[in-house]
Amino acid sequence: MNRAKARGIKITRSNSETSKIKYGDIEGVKTKEFLSINESSLLFGISRRTLYRIIARGELDIAKFGARTVIRRCDLDAFFSIATEQSNLHAAQVFPGVDNCYTITQIQKKFAISSGALYWLIQRNGLWKYSVGKFNYVAKKDIDIIFNARENEKD
Repeated sequence: MNRAKARGIKITRSNSETSKIKYGDIEGVKTKEFLSINESSLLFGISRRTLYRIIARGELDIAKFGARTVIRRCDLDAFFSIATEQSNLHAAQVFPGVDNCYTITQIQKKFAISSGALYWLIQRNGLWKYSVGKFNYVAKKDIDIIFNARENEKD
């Protein structure tokens, strides 16, 4: 066997061992009845933090063994098989279009406001921001209402 072929075989073997270490034995996880948080996140392709949020909201039952948290596989399958219309997921507000929105820079220039103050106003008033490409947009009607109200307060 020549050197290049032997080297290719070693590289392939090393890559497969690395992926087993990095991603775990997913086939072994699929057969388990009780899963740890790490195994659950690996199996469903979501982060550990997301699983902890779901647990904190009370949407998923767990069992604790000391510091170890385990989840029944059937509970996970049932949680992720809920129909979309039954779940608490709601569609985000529809983007009104570029013509009906200001960019952050346009708002800053038009109303002479700093970026920090603008972001504070957006957050305080619960306005929707839309990211399209590299720009962030806010609906013109929302911004105009806020700044017209501010101008009326000054008078």
